[in-house]
Amino acid sequence: MMRRNGLWKRVATAAACTAVVAMGLTGCKVAVSEEMQTTAETTAVTEAAGGTEVPEKKTIEKYGKTLDNIDLDGTLHGQYAGQTLTVPVMSGDFEKAVSDVVPLFEELSGAKVVVESIPGEQFTDKLQLDLNNTKRYDVVLAPIAFLHSFAKADKIEPLDAMISEYAGESYDTSDFLPGLYDTYGNYNGMLCAIPYKPDVELLFYRKDLFEDESLKTAYQEKYQTELRVPETNEEMMQVAEFFTKSINPKSPVDYGYSTNMLKGCTRLLWINRGGDDVDENLKPNMNNEAGIDALNRVLKLQEYAPKEWMQMGWDEANQFFANGNAAMMEQWPGLWLTCQSDTSAVKDKIGVAVAPGKTPVLGGWGVGISAGSQNKELAWKLIEFMTSKDGELLKIENTMDPCRTSTYEVPGVAQSSQLYGALMESFQYAKTLADVDVPYISSKLNDVMEFHIQEAMAGKVTPEEALANMEQEFNDEMAKVEN
Repeated sequence: MMRRNGLWKRVATAAACTAVVAMGLTGCKVAVSEEMQTTAETTAVTEAAGGTEVPEKKTIEKYGKTLDNIDLDGTLHGQYAGQTLTVPVMSGDFEKAVSDVVPLFEELSGAKVVVESIPGEQFTDKLQLDLNNTKRYDVVLAPIAFLHSFAKADKIEPLDAMISEYAGESYDTSDFLPGLYDTYGNYNGMLCAIPYKPDVELLFYRKDLFEDESLKTAYQEKYQTELRVPETNEEMMQVAEFFTKSINPKSPVDYGYSTNMLKGCTRLLWINRGGDDVDENLKPNMNNEAGIDALNRVLKLQEYAPKEWMQMGWDEANQFFANGNAAMMEQWPGLWLTCQSDTSAVKDKIGVAVAPGKTPVLGGWGVGISAGSQNKELAWKLIEFMTSKDGELLKIENTMDPCRTSTYEVPGVAQSSQLYGALMESFQYAKTLADVDVPYISSKLNDVMEFHIQEAMAGKVTPEEALANMEQEFNDEMAKVEN
């Protein structure tokens, strides 16, 4: 099974791009983003011997690479006309990333693809309901821990046979980031999913503040050390204190630190500080010295964060930081787009680094096939299309970061965002998933963690009591499943 230490140590690179183009073949319109212009060349070749005209072939050039295999080695040639796929996606970035490439896939395959948008708070419940009962969905795009649960319950299709039978010759599974293919996809000896979006929490910081000479001088005088981007938890606390106006009235911002803490996110902050949920054997691994230290760091960090952060969701927290209210924020890579928007007060003022302490939360999504699908071959071809070498360059918008090593070798990709270096380094350290990777009860255990961490943050229990209670409840829930 997938888990933990060492699996990401070999990851050599990671990146993201900020422009995707919905491309068409012959007779299709080509929509081009403002951020990245693409060119399409249409060629008609006349055979020297017979003078027979070869059908037009449209090629797409992007990031200096010609996308000449979008038909997957000729395995997409309109043969799926009359067939329909239903693909559920979380509303927002995932919806846009999938919807942008669907028209081209439809043109190539002849099939119809229905993209069903589902709000984030309803997504996993609706997906679970369909896999268990209605079986309308064909393609399953979901967080890794949930895919593993689905695989454990035989709700998604093994993919090895699909690749062997239906994939084009050039579909290269060894090209995925080292460790990623096995980490995301393999569960109990079964290939259950293909990596679609790698993810890890990062430290975003006000570069302009850290480079300000007067602030650097003041910091040196106060702490007898230089102001720099924090690498340890101790450094982070000190920097956060310095930039909290209630403690340092001369701070140019109100708070030293912020993040989103609305339901679902409290445990992420604790993991970023060094906490863990379960070990490689799926046994509770939080009630120990590392977990207690991590929770104490969370309690300390509260002193430098806005009082309303417990009510901040993704959008609210991101906008709070983009408005210039805090010096640092830990968040998923998607924060970058908010910071760089035209309405952001911190546009072009943000730096990105590995989360202090080097224990960042590991996220990530994969894509698989519903075991109840009536169109498994076509479902695989869509997955192959979205995750192929050329497909990667058609999806990387809205933080859909590439999963293939070759993508980062394409001219212009690696240099297109400040995120890339931090992502690359962070993946080397990330080990604990955002969702507890225990089949069937992942969501329940997430809630257990949230409750007990918040009990400690509210001062109702000590960190030691909170983690002891968390461990006991983990054991109780796991016993229910085993029995």
